[in-house]
Amino acid sequence: MLRAVAATLFVVAAVAPPSTGEAATASKPVKHPVVTVHAKEFAFIAPVSIAAGTTTFRLVNDGKEVHQISILQLAKGKTVADYAAAMKAHKPAPWAVGVGGPNAAGPGQTIDATVTLDAGSYVLVCWVPSPGVPVPHMAKGMIQPLTVIAPGGVTQGGAAMTYVSESAPDVHLELSEYAFKLSKPLTAGKQTIHVMNTGTQEHEAVLVKLAPGKTMKDLDAWFESGMKGPSPIEPTPGMAGLGKGRTGTFTTNLTPGKYGLVCYIPDAKDGKPHSMHGMVQEFTVAAK
Repeated sequence: MLRAVAATLFVVAAVAPPSTGEAATASKPVKHPVVTVHAKEFAFIAPVSIAAGTTTFRLVNDGKEVHQISILQLAKGKTVADYAAAMKAHKPAPWAVGVGGPNAAGPGQTIDATVTLDAGSYVLVCWVPSPGVPVPHMAKGMIQPLTVIAPGGVTQGGAAMTYVSESAPDVHLELSEYAFKLSKPLTAGKQTIHVMNTGTQEHEAVLVKLAPGKTMKDLDAWFESGMKGPSPIEPTPGMAGLGKGRTGTFTTNLTPGKYGLVCYIPDAKDGKPHSMHGMVQEFTVAAK
């Protein structure tokens, strides 16, 4: 979330390769293992390795600021140090592919996102900047490696793995250049949203609830100010960056009001956030 600010410091012009992810089509609940990650200023507490497959990442925000988990798959031979160096040097990293993640949790919140991971090397990143300080949390240490290995014999921190049941999605959300397309309007209440990137570039789904009387233009102005003053939004669960063809699901519980969808991933051609290319959508969630 909020890579608009981060983009001015770390330009990521990555074009993702084809995904092996598949759309959720289950007609009955399916159980997925849960990997719990705690976040605070400015670090993740997460397992060093997990089993490959479809997994629910549960982000528990123990901090006082908003945090997210953006999960990136690294090409063979690449490391977290390589990725950090590329970001510091403002160099593109097409070998780091977004595979989603919980996006984003406010202080004290716990949110989930379900993604499918192949065996390989990954990195967990928080792109959210601190209010008034336009530096992404990853630059302050919120970047951590994760190894995904073949299923079998992996436990989280030596403890027995927990599982969560996921039903068929209520709504399908399609991401592309430069638009959001919902299969049907979002409604008040709890719902599971399936997200798929049908575009050629990486995209994210930042879902926010607007404060009374505020619009997405107020959100833009707040970001441009360096996030100074009262926030015009409250964080709502969404999906972190997904590469081309990638999919994932997240669950949210919406209350009536005005909301916005926005993508802040930097564009592969000009480095500007996709929001500046029109990837912004404002809508209203009515009471049932």
